[in-house]
Amino acid sequence: MTAKSNTRDLSVATQLGCTVNFNNQRNSALADHSISPEQELLFRELVIAKHGEAFTTSRKVAELFGKDHRNVLRAIRLLDCDEEFTALNFELTDFIDKNGNPRPECLMTKDGMVFLVMGFTGKKAAQFKLLYIRAFNWMAEQIRTTHELTSWQHDFTRREAVSVANGTLHGQGLARRRIEKHALSHEQAAIHAKLQLCLNLIGEEAA
Repeated sequence: MTAKSNTRDLSVATQLGCTVNFNNQRNSALADHSISPEQELLFRELVIAKHGEAFTTSRKVAELFGKDHRNVLRAIRLLDCDEEFTALNFELTDFIDKNGNPRPECLMTKDGMVFLVMGFTGKKAAQFKLLYIRAFNWMAEQIRTTHELTSWQHDFTRREAVSVANGTLHGQGLARRRIEKHALSHEQAAIHAKLQLCLNLIGEEAA
C-alpha cells in the first residue's frame, strides 16, 4: 500500500495543542460544533482514514514532534513489542518525495502511535500526545458515524423498494405510495447530504 497523502505544515499545533476542546460524547460530527474549523483541519492533517480505520504516519509524527523522520523510523524499528502487536499496528509503506522518488514511511494505528510516542520528551511533548489522541478519537467518530449512515441508507433502500412494490398492487397502495414517496424523497436527500458531509471529513465520496 502506497501512502499518497501530502503532509502540510503542522506548526499550528503549537498554538492549538492546549486549546482543543474535543467533545468525547457520542455526538455525531454532523451536528458537533465543539471544535473549530482550524482544529478540524489539524485533526485531518494528523490522522487519515483508510479502509474504515484511522491511521497516522511516521512523517506526521516526526513533523509534529519536531524530530527527524529517519530517527522516528529507527525508533519504530527498535520498539520492544511482540510480532503480533507490530503486525496489527504498524505497516511499512512508502511515499513519493518532491523529486519523485519513493521513500519509506510507516503507517500506524492509534495503539501504535501511543506505544511509539510514550517515550518522547520535550517541552510540549505531553500536549502533542494529547492532541494526537484527540485527533484519533475524532476520526474514529467520523468513521463510526459514516457506518451508521451507510446502514441507514441500506434500510432506506429496502423501505423504498417495499413502498414501490406496494404501490403497484392496488389503488389504496398507490395512494399510500404517493404519500410515502414524498416523505422518502426528503429522507433520501437528508441521508445523502449527511453521508457526503461525513465522508468529506474522512476524504471519501458518497456513491
